[in-house]
Amino acid sequence: MFGTMVRQIRYGMALLRGGRLDPAGLRATVADLRATIEEFGEPGEEAGALLPGGVDPDLEIRRTMADRRLRKTVRQAAAHVPYYRRWFRENGVDPGDVTLDTLDKLPPTTKAALRGASADFVSDDAEPVLLAQTTGTTGAPTSVWFSRYELELAAALSAMSFMMVNGCRERHVVMSTISSRATLAKLTVQQALAMVGAGFAALGTVDPRIALDRLTEHRSLPGKEPQVTHLITTASYLGCLVQLVERGRWRPADFGLLQVLVGGEVLSDPLRRRAEQAFGAQITDTYSMTETMPTAGLVCEAEHLHLAPEQAHIEVLDPVTGLPAAPGEIGTLVVTPYTQYRDTTLLLRYATGDLVRRLPAGEPVECSLLGMPATSRLLGRTSGARPELTTRAMLDLLQAVPDVPLPTRYALDGTVLHVVAGKASRPQLEDRVGALPLTGLVLVEDAVDLPEPCRVRADLTEDSFELHPET
Repeated sequence: MFGTMVRQIRYGMALLRGGRLDPAGLRATVADLRATIEEFGEPGEEAGALLPGGVDPDLEIRRTMADRRLRKTVRQAAAHVPYYRRWFRENGVDPGDVTLDTLDKLPPTTKAALRGASADFVSDDAEPVLLAQTTGTTGAPTSVWFSRYELELAAALSAMSFMMVNGCRERHVVMSTISSRATLAKLTVQQALAMVGAGFAALGTVDPRIALDRLTEHRSLPGKEPQVTHLITTASYLGCLVQLVERGRWRPADFGLLQVLVGGEVLSDPLRRRAEQAFGAQITDTYSMTETMPTAGLVCEAEHLHLAPEQAHIEVLDPVTGLPAAPGEIGTLVVTPYTQYRDTTLLLRYATGDLVRRLPAGEPVECSLLGMPATSRLLGRTSGARPELTTRAMLDLLQAVPDVPLPTRYALDGTVLHVVAGKASRPQLEDRVGALPLTGLVLVEDAVDLPEPCRVRADLTEDSFELHPET
């Protein structure tokens, strides 16, 4: 008990001072959590308050801490990262002058800049051990280097989240259908679940029938539930699974799923409802990306996206002007991970390309995560023709029509919607199209007939598994 108290004090002091955290101490905290739950039972609904960002501090204290962390991160990047060292020198900006109030002196860092010269973003003070790449669903993958410290820290924080947010326990079995290209995600989850004591099966993005075969399979494993209890997947692959269940021989009672964790893509409301009906499980919307790890977003019961403010400085910028988006308006998430959590690939004002909507001014944030800043859920991208035509708007429209095949394939030509769908779906689609600023609807039989490619993460297939003979 005394050791637990000391670890908690050290963790709190490290957060306040902005110094490096102790991965070994965090791993010990995970062990403490396991022992506490085993002895005293499950935590209540307020368990989220035990996680970073779970308690709402005074706003002035929060701002002071954010300014301190940001200034330290900027100084570190300017001194040790070739890309930023060169930028500050060429533009005559003193890194010491960059604060929360003057951050706009520094332009956002684009994905193109990182992809074009990833080594230029690696600190010369770092000890890189892992090169992780994004999946490259819609283009060339982005490369990011990580140190042992970063990997151990991410795994420990992820383990705490699995236990306190997702209720993951030793008896549970977690299966992932995330692409094997997602090295960082797979490695972090495996190490985190090992700390929790849960089972982990990294299936990869295989034929969806294989995944359903594994989800319905009963196993006899010591101390484990007989079926997979948690599924980690992407929205498009979830769509593949849902369509097979809706059209096939499976019922919710065939599965042992308690929770499906969905990330990497926009999860529409209709798909979430259809998945809940198909699997009889809780569908949880999450947000994370390789470049900004370990910063991750949680979607609360009020459908806000929350990101922990002690891990990164979060901005929502107007995608056209680059200025802070006004309350109620759509903006791009721009993230500066703090050096307390990152010491290898350092990024200042990284423009993620992901759109969210700022909450309207004066709207109260009343949810279990009210201590963490909030935006709307992820909106995805916009067509450019009209800001309202976001990925979420289109998927909410299309995935509410059961006759539209999953995963959804569509493209916008200006304000004309082209979608892969059968003729039988036209009446329902035409009824819904009027709710958006669309001027036309074109149905095509094959994705190759779309005006531009529609790539989804379910396309990153792997053929290393075979179906069971009876499937």
